[in-house]
Amino acid sequence: MRSFFKDVKAILCDIDGTLYFKGEAIEGAIDTVSLIKDLGIKILFFTNTDSKSPHQIYNILKDFGFQIQEDEVFSPIIALKEFLAKHPRKKIFLVTTQEVAREFQQFDIVEENETPDFVIIGDFQDDWDVSRLNRAFQHVLQGATLLGTQGNIFYLDREGNPVIDTGSFVQMIARATKTKAKIFGKPSKEYFEQAIELLNVPREKVVVIGDDYESDIQGAFNVGLKAILVKTGKGKYFDINDGKKLPDMIIPSFSSLKEYL
Repeated sequence: MRSFFKDVKAILCDIDGTLYFKGEAIEGAIDTVSLIKDLGIKILFFTNTDSKSPHQIYNILKDFGFQIQEDEVFSPIIALKEFLAKHPRKKIFLVTTQEVAREFQQFDIVEENETPDFVIIGDFQDDWDVSRLNRAFQHVLQGATLLGTQGNIFYLDREGNPVIDTGSFVQMIARATKTKAKIFGKPSKEYFEQAIELLNVPREKVVVIGDDYESDIQGAFNVGLKAILVKTGKGKYFDINDGKKLPDMIIPSFSSLKEYL
């Protein structure tokens, strides 16, 4: 399978479940990232993590020991801020963690009795208050546009247990208001296209690596990219017999890449 990587010039690499899981780096992943860079292959750390700021994601990877630059992290928060910068006069209502909310301080966040133009639903695990969702629901009913930071239905926590994720809440509000949400993270086509543009490499020379079939692998297929599934994180539950289109490669873990580079 070395021929698979012969023309690969860049990697879109998922983070949680692929490079680290349950609070620990995947065995061999740190050295594999260093090898990829030594070979001159570009790598963009491409995540759906929406509970943390991009800077905090960078710090987590750096603290684990990964060879990384801050501008190599691409998250839904970055994509969403780029979108809002094109609509500077629009008012926003946030359902996010406090850490992520601070990322949006330069934008016009509504006061208690104001009506926003955009309702932003992200991970709000630091304040599981259903009244926040209900206010978001009411704002969308009144005409606000629903924006979701990402589309994951669930994630795996530090113990490996499934926890309801942002995509489920976004879908709930979209269904209740009979509207369609704009999704900024994976598996959004636009999100993948933004990442490809950042790499500045022809798409036929880009490969996606991740543990989540719906977000990483299907997202890659949707924009014509090659895809590799790792059998760590969510990937350990992937069933090759469930009728889905198979990834181009399935490997035990991220460190298994060293056999093919």
